[in-house]
Amino acid sequence: MQFNSYIYIFVFLPVTLIAYFLCNKINIFAGKLLLILASGIFYAYAGKRILLLLGFSVLINYLFLKVIEHRDKWRRVYLCVPVILNVALLVYFKYSNFALQNVYNWGGRDFVPREIILPLGISFFTFQQIAYVVSVYRKEIVYVSFIDYLVFILYFPKLLMGPLVEPTDFVQLINAPEQKKVNWDHIICGIKLFSFGLFKKVMFADIFAKAVEWAYSNIDTATTMDWLLVMLFYTFEIYFDFSGYSDMATGSSLMLNITLPINFDSPYKALSIRDFWKRWHISLTKFLTRYIYIPLGGSRKGFTFTCINTIIVFFVSGIWHGANWTFILWGLLHGCLMVIDRLFQNKEKRVIESVRWGGYLWNYQCSLAIIPIRFNWSMEIHLKNCFLYAKHSCF
Repeated sequence: MQFNSYIYIFVFLPVTLIAYFLCNKINIFAGKLLLILASGIFYAYAGKRILLLLGFSVLINYLFLKVIEHRDKWRRVYLCVPVILNVALLVYFKYSNFALQNVYNWGGRDFVPREIILPLGISFFTFQQIAYVVSVYRKEIVYVSFIDYLVFILYFPKLLMGPLVEPTDFVQLINAPEQKKVNWDHIICGIKLFSFGLFKKVMFADIFAKAVEWAYSNIDTATTMDWLLVMLFYTFEIYFDFSGYSDMATGSSLMLNITLPINFDSPYKALSIRDFWKRWHISLTKFLTRYIYIPLGGSRKGFTFTCINTIIVFFVSGIWHGANWTFILWGLLHGCLMVIDRLFQNKEKRVIESVRWGGYLWNYQCSLAIIPIRFNWSMEIHLKNCFLYAKHSCF
């Protein structure tokens, strides 16, 4: 179910709001059950099979959560097993065809993709389940409630595309008695925020998407000016699409008195690539920092390891975004740019802000231009498309 669909705006969301606050008048437990039921309907709208898969994944994780909660011995093992299982599930559904295709291409054989239905939101709910397991392991969550865990994973405003939420913060919110009554200020602000997001999606993202789609469908006839405009339009498309979705998710949740973190903070005002990643998809940046960068050592082991850890994080970020060599290259490119930015941060401060902003934005647009290009096993761009694209975009 899409946030910008009629059934969500005029049926699902209003009915859920009314039912949620009515259930809370009975008790908090009834309100939680309503959220679970509503989220199940929301997710099952795309198909019952993927709901069963999500339910199976949630059940397995919960069993390990209870083991971690009650046992002090072998806790690290009990942590690693569900993390590996979650990652394995993500790899199978999202990357198995990609991996097999490269193996077949390496052997010079034709590859017929397997019919694997990618579960909606698997990248996001996988990260959320890992976050919950780690929180229990670190004893940030002392008591594992099955209902609280279900609400956290299934909560429909963040289920498909985030934002990623810290488990401890979310559990506190859904158990706070003062959040169970109707707050008209929250409802008004939530409607306003949802409307802004809907406007971004329908009036900006979808229109820019049509221009980008035309350009990549007419790569032989597009002019230099066309490609310069397409690079700009693609930048706007992904921003308005994702930030619009995040606004709609945050607005929907705010009406329910559950505050989700801000995911975007004017990212195109950034003056450097490091500044950009503090503003763009903020919840993902925090997740990767907390669960990958810091456990690897962060910046505590000297500059060399800091650079290596940074590149590893962006490699993970790249492949997490999509099963394609272009996403991997995009992630590595951003990792290298982060290292370069760290190297020259003192000299960059001497440059006029307008120049820094223009240089950063151009580099970012060029990095985005990599994503739509297809790669084969040897990572050679299809020569014709590469030549035309390079010629028209003035690379």
